[in-house]
Amino acid sequence: MGLNRRIARGSLLAAAVGLGALALASHGFGQARSTASCNVDSLQAAAPADTTVFSADMVETPVRNCRVEGFVTTNDPRPNRNYFRLQLPERSAWKGRYYFIGLGGSAGYVPTDSQIPGGNPVAKGFATAGTDTGHRAPGLDWSFLSDPAMAADHIHRGAHVVAVSTQQMTKAYYGVDKIWRYHSGCSGGGRMGQEAIARHPEDFDGVLLGWPGGRHEPGHPTPPSNGSSFDIQVAEMTREPGSWLSPAKLKFAEEKVTEACDMTDGAKDRVIWDHRLCKFNFNTLKCKAGDAPNCLTQPEITSIENLLNKTAMPISNMSMWMFLGRVPPPWDPSPAPENSAKTSSALVIETTWARAYLNQPDRDIVKNPLTKAEIEQMNAAQAKIGFNQYNNPDLVPFEKAGHKAIYWAGVSDPCCSNVAVENYIKDQGKKLGSADRLAKFVAYYNIPGAGHCGGGTGPIDHADQLMQTLIAWVEEGKQPGAVITHRGAERAQYIFRTNASESGVLIPAPVGVARDFLICPFPMVSVFDKAKANVPGAVYEAANWSCRKSRT
Repeated sequence: MGLNRRIARGSLLAAAVGLGALALASHGFGQARSTASCNVDSLQAAAPADTTVFSADMVETPVRNCRVEGFVTTNDPRPNRNYFRLQLPERSAWKGRYYFIGLGGSAGYVPTDSQIPGGNPVAKGFATAGTDTGHRAPGLDWSFLSDPAMAADHIHRGAHVVAVSTQQMTKAYYGVDKIWRYHSGCSGGGRMGQEAIARHPEDFDGVLLGWPGGRHEPGHPTPPSNGSSFDIQVAEMTREPGSWLSPAKLKFAEEKVTEACDMTDGAKDRVIWDHRLCKFNFNTLKCKAGDAPNCLTQPEITSIENLLNKTAMPISNMSMWMFLGRVPPPWDPSPAPENSAKTSSALVIETTWARAYLNQPDRDIVKNPLTKAEIEQMNAAQAKIGFNQYNNPDLVPFEKAGHKAIYWAGVSDPCCSNVAVENYIKDQGKKLGSADRLAKFVAYYNIPGAGHCGGGTGPIDHADQLMQTLIAWVEEGKQPGAVITHRGAERAQYIFRTNASESGVLIPAPVGVARDFLICPFPMVSVFDKAKANVPGAVYEAANWSCRKSRT
């Protein structure tokens, strides 16, 4: 199957999912031993000693499968339960694959569907598992990190023990000794995948990582905490009356920036493929008198310039600067989902970190901003518990295991710079001695126009296409190359999704006309054929783009 060349629309998904039947036949997924049954006693007998199975039933949604629920208990420094769900498709429908769901934010609940790519893998023949990572909390609440047991489980241990347990039960249920094991997530879910690669390289054959956080390029806030960046965002939005940037003003500024910088990448397609090429003077948008929807006040200009200069926020797709709040301050710092959807996410996250690391449950960081010493104290506390400490891990064990990883990041991600991932990939190549050695088991893709995990003006099915690319790499040895992704319902090709819903992931759908995007493995870049510049619609077709070493 040629994943790296243009093929008929709709055939990619069928071909990739169909790999399962071939894998079962050619990789020894035979009935090696007796199978476990779909009941508590049978699956409990098949599980490790640290696992408690309390439910196992055949269900019909989204397809007929054995839904198993339970928890794995860890015991250092105290007992803690990591709840999980495992869904096992009927044996005749199983494709020999296992999928572990990476959860965004701070996790805190047991998932049913995959977040990124969206949909439920069990519907396409994957055994599917997920965990709450050892605690229950809203997705932007990290205050539980003050508990050493919960911290250790959330950081890496909970996902590891659940993966071990659910993979063992999966093998027992299907009576096999080998399964293809995959992990995918973005943001907090990408962090989970990165922790697996760094600490438990034996857990997964293939890992797909959307921006895992914890690292910024030189000159910007550095790990282990994004605290400096979030602190700056809170400070700028509450700096003076009128300093808050509303969604409407950000959209206005974005339109002007796009008009000015659209052609910096050589293609007039209303997408800035590399924000580093864009320079813009926001003083040209200054209101002549008072305020109006089609101009920026001086406080707003100051806020934009300070955020661009002091944080890793990109100039492209400014309407995706999602941490600034949908409503103006004053804000409620509660991490409750109904509040988090409108307030400043930067304030919510910073507040929960302060509560976890500084033991200040009533701290108002707007009225009493964090000091430099306190931010350093928070960073030291994160380092002590090992949270986000994988800036340059030893990937040799993952390499020796023969496993593969594909990283990706939105070019317009306001949380976590794509340049940081590029630098990470460069550093890993240097550490291994050459980029060519790294490329044998790690690939990275920039996603044009995309914000944090998606949205913006980019493609909608990039994670789906990259998951299929990963499967072909793991199971058939096909080196990742150019990948065609899509925007628009009529073009999108999903691997798991059976309807329009995603599992509670607050990622807005991309905007713009239906089109293709050709994305390339770093350091290659996608370049439009300028000879087609005057052909209507040519810029939207992948056939008119190619992967090259540079855009010049």
